[in-house]
Amino acid sequence: AEEDREAILDDRKSLIEDTCHSCGVESFQCFGTSIWDETLYRAWSEIVTNLIPNIGILETHLNNFCRVCNADEVVLFERATFLVISHAQAADPVEEVKNSDTNASIRPHYKRTPHFDSHRFEKISNIVKQFKLSCGKAQSQFQGMEVNNSRFSAYIDAFTANTYIMVIVSNPNVHSAAITLNIQNARAH
Repeated sequence: AEEDREAILDDRKSLIEDTCHSCGVESFQCFGTSIWDETLYRAWSEIVTNLIPNIGILETHLNNFCRVCNADEVVLFERATFLVISHAQAADPVEEVKNSDTNASIRPHYKRTPHFDSHRFEKISNIVKQFKLSCGKAQSQFQGMEVNNSRFSAYIDAFTANTYIMVIVSNPNVHSAAITLNIQNARAH
């Protein structure tokens, strides 16, 4: 049952820990997963991330890219499975700052769209995978997409031979051509 999950997971972790220590393995990580929710996706994403050498450098580059694009969030997905490799989020939302004398904008920053859904990556992955399947049935190849609404714009594009990048922007002054050009220029790095 649902309430027994944590106790069962703790019991299994201790069994695995004992076995690992007896074999000389000191460092390991356990994931409590289920086929019925997003935990399996999250565990696989974490495993993929841990297999990437120099992940810290990649995360630094994503944070810089997020800042340069004035994006709310940047996410790097593995190309075939659309598992999350890494992501960067902008600093805390900043309201527009006004000059007290003239009431003119000093720093025109816009309040970023908050992320209410902790499962957004899993949902986005499923949507894009379904869309990719539909493209395949229509004998088309998925390259990328742009989604706009009143609160944000999302750009998903092929980034490297093995990844896709998603850029989320809520600032209405950031134009899609700028994001597309930044993605194109970042491919070289």
